[in-house]
Amino acid sequence: MRVPALASAALIVFSCAAGADGYQVGSPIKPGPTGWKFQFTPYGWTPWIDGDATIRGRDFRVSETPVEAVESLDFAWMSYMQARRGAVTLFSDVIYVDAGDSDSFATSKTLSRHVGGTLGAALSADYRFWIVEAGAMYETNRWRLGNNFGAETDTWLEMLGGGRYWHQDLEVDVALAGTLNVDGLVISGSRALARSGGVDWIDPFIGLRLHYKPTAGEEFIVRGDIGGFGLGSQFSWQAIATYNWFLFHHESLTVDGYAGWKALSVDYDEGTGVDRYEFDVLQQGPVIGLTGRF
Repeated sequence: MRVPALASAALIVFSCAAGADGYQVGSPIKPGPTGWKFQFTPYGWTPWIDGDATIRGRDFRVSETPVEAVESLDFAWMSYMQARRGAVTLFSDVIYVDAGDSDSFATSKTLSRHVGGTLGAALSADYRFWIVEAGAMYETNRWRLGNNFGAETDTWLEMLGGGRYWHQDLEVDVALAGTLNVDGLVISGSRALARSGGVDWIDPFIGLRLHYKPTAGEEFIVRGDIGGFGLGSQFSWQAIATYNWFLFHHESLTVDGYAGWKALSVDYDEGTGVDRYEFDVLQQGPVIGLTGRF
């Protein structure tokens, strides 16, 4: 899958913003002595899924709508956490999905590039995966685009880097066909199971995050990163844009709502023949959640 212009454009825009003419760019912000500030965000992400997968050397087309994904969902957990002190932010993001008996996730391709024989029709798919990222950000610049609420600055830019751990376990149930090569498959009655087993890798990534606060109770955040570089996957990218707004304050806790769009793409492959596994998929769709800050 070729990388969309969205990821590259986001990083270019971020880089240019820090030095664009007319902006009042300040010096890099250094860590302060005021202690850590924390935030925790449980969220929901319902993406369209589109791409290709190879399991046990057999090729499948992967495609699912948000509605189909929710219908096949058994359990999911998604959350973001960060701790900030001065210019330094430590963060983590956890996604776990367990979906079973989906009749829409995978479609058999007529021929396989890696194993001879025609593949039977895909009947259903089970898939479980973890995506766990952790890293750090450093605020490099602040500047003022306006003075809507008396703040000294309302826009700031952060550089970020970290690692994204992937764990996948995919199983596709296919109908037996007269020309099906069953090497590496598990036969069950009139069906054959293509099982990936547990597949794990870690992608290093780098990127930028931009904040803009037009008023005291609103904030726009745009983040982009690229990774993999052949060290884990061949290449991966992520782009997130959200609008955040104040909901309420209780004692030391402030709660915000947020909504936006998240896209995550990865191109990973390993093995040969019946041990071949590939996952070249783009997931993109709306994201919504609540953020507790304390």
